Amino acid sequence: MTDRSPALAVRELEVVYQRGGEPAVTGVTVTVSAGHGLLLSGGEGAGKTTLLRAVLGLTPFAGEVTVLGGRPGDPATATRVGYAPQGRAFMEGHTPRGVVRLVAAIRAGRGVADVAEDALERAGLPGSRRGVRVLDVEERRRVALACAITGAPDLLVLDDPWEFPETVLEIRAALARGAAVLAATHLPGGFPAVLGATLDLPGGAL
Repeated sequence: MTDRSPALAVRELEVVYQRGGEPAVTGVTVTVSAGHGLLLSGGEGAGKTTLLRAVLGLTPFAGEVTVLGGRPGDPATATRVGYAPQGRAFMEGHTPRGVVRLVAAIRAGRGVADVAEDALERAGLPGSRRGVRVLDVEERRRVALACAITGAPDLLVLDDPWEFPETVLEIRAALARGAAVLAATHLPGGFPAVLGATLDLPGGAL
């Protein structure tokens, strides 16, 4: 990226899922520049996934969020964001190849088959022909990683990534090419050293 504005800027973010309820996230202010990473840490229910969903434009929020110079979920920037969701987030009637090809079609626009195969190989899941519904947990995490890295996005968002060697390599590669990386996990492991900065939720200690 040549734009010198932050890849991600969050100011006084607050998310409340139920009117009158306690905020899931409140008062978060953070900036992530191109070529830099940030790890969101904290226990279950700390608001890590909620913050990611706000950045991605998947949940309403109060405050200010700018992603790659645009608003969260803006079509002009959404194709520049690579997202690895947690859990059973894929269409289970598809194979891993089918899922990643759909992502490649949106993000790359051409050479879909080659782009998808490259992402699957780099994620450690080449040539799988089984349906997503029968994959084990580790294989699902690898499909999520493949979806995120498809097409060399400018912002990589990883929700509950597993510390595969491939994950670490892809984070380092993204940072080296000038992309920003935002990851969230309650098991930091070696990710703080790879990403370079950690934000603890709740509380916001950076």
